[in-house]
Amino acid sequence: MAVKIGFVGAGGNANWHMDMLKDVPDGKVVAVADIAFGKAKAAGEKHGARAYASHKEMLDKQELDCCYISIPPYQHGEPEIDVIHRGLPFFVEKPLATTPELAQDILERIEKRGIGTCVGYQIRYLDTMDRAREMLKGVCINAVQGHYVCGAIGGWYTRLALSGGQITEQATHMLDLMRFLLGDVEWVAASKHQGAVVTEKSLDATVLGAGSVSSEAAGLQLHDYNIWDATTLLMQFRSGVPATFVCSCQVNYMFEVLLDILTTDFRLKIDYDKMVVIRKVNGETRTEIITADTSPKIDATFINAVKTGDFSKVRSSYADAVRSLEISLGAVKAALTGTIVSL
Repeated sequence: MAVKIGFVGAGGNANWHMDMLKDVPDGKVVAVADIAFGKAKAAGEKHGARAYASHKEMLDKQELDCCYISIPPYQHGEPEIDVIHRGLPFFVEKPLATTPELAQDILERIEKRGIGTCVGYQIRYLDTMDRAREMLKGVCINAVQGHYVCGAIGGWYTRLALSGGQITEQATHMLDLMRFLLGDVEWVAASKHQGAVVTEKSLDATVLGAGSVSSEAAGLQLHDYNIWDATTLLMQFRSGVPATFVCSCQVNYMFEVLLDILTTDFRLKIDYDKMVVIRKVNGETRTEIITADTSPKIDATFINAVKTGDFSKVRSSYADAVRSLEISLGAVKAALTGTIVSL
């Protein structure tokens, strides 16, 4: 019997999940809600689902087995609470919230009702991550460094209060992956750079490239840009392993995410589509490139969990994802205060 799915949100990410669900035999999108009703209507027509202008109306009128919540960071809160009140399992996209208080409040409600959850950290589901975890068992990890660099986007993303900035909205994928492979973080320190200065009447972005990058390419909007264009983190894992992490949203000429793990026996360089293993064998340096199976698995895993009631195969529950959120929010606090933040 098909699992009846309702979507809260009909933007690009939500539509990506709807497309993936076409290949999940037991998944059926039956309803889509978005405050921008035109988006909900377009998605509904594409996927054979009923469109709503309000998630509350969708929850009241539609028979559902679960929900997807794919909305901008600042809109989290009420949709999750309303879904929890209906007792429905839900899949929610990262970041969970822009404040730790909201995420903790939602988590308490989830645990009180025993709701099954899944958070959209799809990188955890790559086969290369299983291989990496096996390789890292029992070895001495000396140091870790990672980065997430790309160009900027506009809209709500450029307001720190709405998106949490790049470290919270985008780089959370790599911070979560570091936790998945290396365990929890004990403390974080951070520094920031803000090349674009926006005032009530002007926008000064000359620092970003002395005129070489257009305002449009840099995602700059008068009155609406106050995120940091670069953040650097120093972290200490509970295992004692030190790590650094850099993110920048003003590297318009490339997109690259990378996690570099240095052990006494080998080096792992991990990105989304491959893992490079570098080691010495009989005195000779050898490099092995392991290609990842990037076919989507997270949606099928969640739908099967809803169908069976067994969420043990879900690799990132809401409770687990809260700990990843704590890293990015802790980094924001550390960069603002110039202090080390314990997690």
